[in-house]
Amino acid sequence: MQTRAGIPLFIFLIAILYSWNIQKAQASDEMPKKVQRNWASPDCGNYDTALIISRYFYLKSTADDMTLMPASLSSRKQDYFVFDLSGTDTPARLENDAILKIGAYAKESPRSPDNWDDLKLDDTEEFTGCLEAPAVVPKVLQRFMRYVDRIKDQCTVSVNNECAGVLFKMADENGDRHLSQSEIRRAVSSAVIFAALADKKTLTSQEALTLIHDSAPQAKAVADALLAAYDKDQSGTLDYNELMTDFHAPDLPIIKDTLEKAGTLLPPFKVAAMTLK
Repeated sequence: MQTRAGIPLFIFLIAILYSWNIQKAQASDEMPKKVQRNWASPDCGNYDTALIISRYFYLKSTADDMTLMPASLSSRKQDYFVFDLSGTDTPARLENDAILKIGAYAKESPRSPDNWDDLKLDDTEEFTGCLEAPAVVPKVLQRFMRYVDRIKDQCTVSVNNECAGVLFKMADENGDRHLSQSEIRRAVSSAVIFAALADKKTLTSQEALTLIHDSAPQAKAVADALLAAYDKDQSGTLDYNELMTDFHAPDLPIIKDTLEKAGTLLPPFKVAAMTLK
């Protein structure tokens, strides 16, 4: 008969093996560094569409909806790239440091020419590189997307101390190494939207606003639970050292649901959800 201790150990070993295989695959196919930035169409001051491209993710946002998908480099051609966006090959050309063209293959287009000009494309969209994320990207996602690659790199097994450390830094908006209740609640909102996108891939702007509104009471419950468990000096904030002593995710429905959905793109989070009651 398997002991209680054996179950989490079994999950832990599976997670380590999965993480090791994923890290080997990611070493060679992460998105090119030159495209890892904020992009806007038609330009940074006047935009209808915004992209945030990171090492492993692609977020496209408009005033009406947003789409999040895993992204990787499928291949390099002579003067363009082929991105793998959630299993779909997508040609893209970096014309200079600040202009990116993204196309869609026409049905009769050859998939392997070395030159962009030899491609037959149904459509192309041109994006301008921006220093900041355009405002069409919801604020709750802008900061999360700045940290999502580090979260993926650090949360390789489960929500352990190393993973909690990068989540803490993501939530610590003013960088004072303390988390206020409002910072915790905003971080929970970010995670809820990310998890919903991971689960559905696309959300309308109204769906996102509704999620933020409806999750507010539960986000407060998460903040209250964390402060009750880790605010040892009763300061009303969480000190980095307090939280890192022996972190365990609160066993609350919103935490389990968010971890399970986010696990679609960040598999160790699904493992973490399994360890909750």
